[in-house]
Amino acid sequence: MSEGRTHYDVLDEYGLDDDYFGFHAAWVEGVDAHEAARRMRADLDTAAECNIHDVHEHTGDAGERDGVVLIGQAGSWVLILQLRGWDCLRDRALSIVSSGGGRAVAIGWNADGDEQLIYASDGRILTYMDFSPSSRRGGANRHALDGYLDGLSFVDSPDTEANIATALILIERITGRGLDQEWLESSNTCYVIPDGSW
Repeated sequence: MSEGRTHYDVLDEYGLDDDYFGFHAAWVEGVDAHEAARRMRADLDTAAECNIHDVHEHTGDAGERDGVVLIGQAGSWVLILQLRGWDCLRDRALSIVSSGGGRAVAIGWNADGDEQLIYASDGRILTYMDFSPSSRRGGANRHALDGYLDGLSFVDSPDTEANIATALILIERITGRGLDQEWLESSNTCYVIPDGSW
């Protein structure tokens, strides 16, 4: 990340923090991009190579209630950027994509806030937390991410951008690569997740 530019700035630059929809993404370790799409119950017949600018051109026939995802390698992890819907934040989805010895970390919020980060390993939700100074946590191992939080803190402020940027730094520490301009501009694969898949 260039000096003076936060992780949140990337979301803002690409219009990914939608006023109504918010933002939803998950990183998955232990499977390739195609398998991640299959486990997310995407319709594999809708696969189209594209970057962030071309997604809607390739998914324009999707129903109003269908999910739309852009999936691709992000270092040794796979990034699932959900552009419509919130399937990648479902506990069941994270359990499925991380099963068989994998890991998954997801982040999301909506227009009302409800900011959350969820961490799963080998099919189990280990930790979920919000982006508040008290950082309310739950899950089977509420301290599973403590080793990644060194030097990071969430602030008590009505402006959530700083806390979102902190959560994105946390994800980058876990996965080795956050959401960046290079990934967004690269060729990945978009899919439709049909309404009712979950």
